[in-house]
Amino acid sequence: MSPDRSSRRRLLAIAGGSLAITVAGCLGDESMDEDGNGAENEDADSDDVVEIETREGEDDEPDFVFDPTVAELEPGTTVRWVNTDGVFHTVTATDSLEERTPSEAFDETLDSEGETFEWTPDEAGIQHYYCEPHVGFMIGTLVVGDVDEADLEAVEEIHEDPAEVDGEDDDARDEVDEEFVDLTGEDRVEIETREGEDDEPDFVFDPAFVTIEAGTTVEWVNTDGVFHTVTSTDDLENRSGGGDVFDETLASEGDTVEWEADESGLQPYYCSPHAGFMYGALEIE
Repeated sequence: MSPDRSSRRRLLAIAGGSLAITVAGCLGDESMDEDGNGAENEDADSDDVVEIETREGEDDEPDFVFDPTVAELEPGTTVRWVNTDGVFHTVTATDSLEERTPSEAFDETLDSEGETFEWTPDEAGIQHYYCEPHVGFMIGTLVVGDVDEADLEAVEEIHEDPAEVDGEDDDARDEVDEEFVDLTGEDRVEIETREGEDDEPDFVFDPAFVTIEAGTTVEWVNTDGVFHTVTSTDDLENRSGGGDVFDETLASEGDTVEWEADESGLQPYYCSPHAGFMYGALEIE
């Protein structure tokens, strides 16, 4: 490997808008035997592990980040993601950080502080991933084995501005790209929580995206017996916190929540325990 090539083969972390270097190491260690020779500590884990944390952003960083954001490793190395901020996140593989749509490599949740997820790549290449509730800014990349210099440059470029998606900035993502069910003219509309079917996620709001008129009463009904919340948010791309407009629980089957839509505009919402996939929006005319 040439010196120039070696200098570009590194672990990267995005911090305060700059690129910082970090190193992935082996967790196994050695101790000296009575003759002064190296002896492997049998109590140590000898597998190579790269650990990536979820944490709150600092200074000029986004609200939440994967740390390190870009990690270099060899095929066969285990990657361990650890939730250190106690916020619901997903680790969702994608083929493109420009589009950020799920691929089949992995899609796991880190529900609470201390939760972990491990994945071991077998082949060289670049594997991007993102957090679904914070898709607008919380992204990461694994550089596995030898990859082309041009691909490394592309990785650096996309991580210089994690909020850029489809060539647009975060403000352009406020619009919801979903088909809304027209329920205007109704004084009262009902939205159920239910288990997903076929290609749907595990749980859904049904209908999740509806158009109503100001003054309409919206009633959410728990029909699956699973604990859910109905939590308002300002932006569907940031499904954490929120609850400024409403934040109610549907703890068991038959529980209901009512809310009157008294002002026009778009009101997104989500279920906190299933924030990665269970969400909806009210378009109020």
